[in-house]
Amino acid sequence: MKKYYILIPVLISAILIISCSESITGSKVQNVPPETHIFLHPDSGKTISQQSSKLKVHWWGDDPDGFVIGYLISWDQKNYGFTPRNDSTFSLVIRGLDTSYIFSAAAVDNAGNKKYDQTVVVNGINYGSEPFTDSNNNGKWDEGEPFIDFGAIDPTPAHLTFPIKNSPPIVSFQQNSQVPETTFTVASFAWNISDVDGDETVQKVFIALNDTASFIELPGSARFVTIRAKAPFSSSTVSADVFIGTTIGTPYSIKLPNLKLDEKNIFYVKAIDIAGTFSKMIQMPDTGKAWFVKKQKGNILIIDDYGVNDQAASFYNATMDSINSGILKNKYDLLDIKYGKTSTTPGVLLPKFTNPTFTEMLKLFKVVIWYTDNDPSLEIAQLTVRNYTESGGKILLSMVFPQTFDTRGLSDFLPIDSVSPTPINIIPMNTKINLTADGTALGYSPLSIDNSTIPVARIRTFFPSAAGAKNLYTLGLTGNPIIGFKDIDTRRIFLGLPLHRCNGAPSNTKEFLRKVLIDEFGVTP
Repeated sequence: MKKYYILIPVLISAILIISCSESITGSKVQNVPPETHIFLHPDSGKTISQQSSKLKVHWWGDDPDGFVIGYLISWDQKNYGFTPRNDSTFSLVIRGLDTSYIFSAAAVDNAGNKKYDQTVVVNGINYGSEPFTDSNNNGKWDEGEPFIDFGAIDPTPAHLTFPIKNSPPIVSFQQNSQVPETTFTVASFAWNISDVDGDETVQKVFIALNDTASFIELPGSARFVTIRAKAPFSSSTVSADVFIGTTIGTPYSIKLPNLKLDEKNIFYVKAIDIAGTFSKMIQMPDTGKAWFVKKQKGNILIIDDYGVNDQAASFYNATMDSINSGILKNKYDLLDIKYGKTSTTPGVLLPKFTNPTFTEMLKLFKVVIWYTDNDPSLEIAQLTVRNYTESGGKILLSMVFPQTFDTRGLSDFLPIDSVSPTPINIIPMNTKINLTADGTALGYSPLSIDNSTIPVARIRTFFPSAAGAKNLYTLGLTGNPIIGFKDIDTRRIFLGLPLHRCNGAPSNTKEFLRKVLIDEFGVTP
């Protein structure tokens, strides 16, 4: 065994000596360039069927005397880019109904020349410069900056032609954006558009009302519009202003024709891509449903925000009709934001989009009366009342609040500093609603709780803004809590009681409404 271990180094030494003593003869073997291959799917052959403009391509290379470090790829056989990957997903631009693209790939091996090449040309193809890391961000390669050293490049890049089929856009209305059964002459519509060729390929959107031969063209980016028509109306079919997006500013340059007043309407939308392919046309409302557009009767809107339909609606109708011997009869409209009404009655259900639709609908009217039980739509009031009054509208609010709620939001739409943290539980029948000095000076009439068997409950005490409001009424209870006030520029008048329950002296309640609408708000028939 000992001789065995001694012989091994001797033999190795002999081999080394012999090897070193022989000289190299013949010519140097040249590096063999790699060969490149392309496929779309693992099981695809040479015939490629029409593809979507978004597709995944695979390629690979074989190098007999080294290894492949990456690939130079191109979609126009002119401009090549380097990638170490052997697959990628591409989104191709559609230039026509159908088109073709040629994909090219050339494998690059590892036998580089150890120096940076500004220009690489192989078999007449200019691949540009070798990629590098621009460490100093000066836009050129400098000594010491890392670069990819190209070795041999496949002199005959692999090519594969891809016939691309254009896909039409797909348009759908946004979820829960159904137009209410009845609206005034303001409505908003929201939709989604997708395209497998890329959403950026959507070139134009078209909308129409009632007549699919009368589409108007919108930018391809449009996804939300509000249409609005304002009185006075000279005919039963009018054109509406169009506002693109959720901000109401300058209307679009083209009006939307064929809005039918006091009739059912249908809204249509479709899109077209850059290849000229249209989406399917969609409509709102769906077949079997109705969208009735109501022509306003006058300048006054009454908002019914009652959860339980007791005597409030009939009180307002009867009282409004009797003011000044009926000068306002049939000159006001009703908006039911709790339950709505069918198109055969004067009710209008709350729109899906508070802003801008609800706010713009309020702006159709010069005056709003908003009455509620103890479950008012506070969020809607917070979002819209200030916007409405600051744009010139005037509002009377007869509003009661829940037993527990966040009182901080009230200052968003009322001229108050604070409100009592707890309500007055029960207001006795025939409780007087007394005038303040300001109320007397302004010519208001005293009111009183009626003698209904249903109690008035959970009423708050208010602390109006000292600089921005005038007190009008106090409750005839201990401490004379403030219950009615207005802001100094007479845009908002507030009564923290149900007005129809302040009808202990009916003539005074009617006089209150007359005073507010005609004297304070300047309503003219």
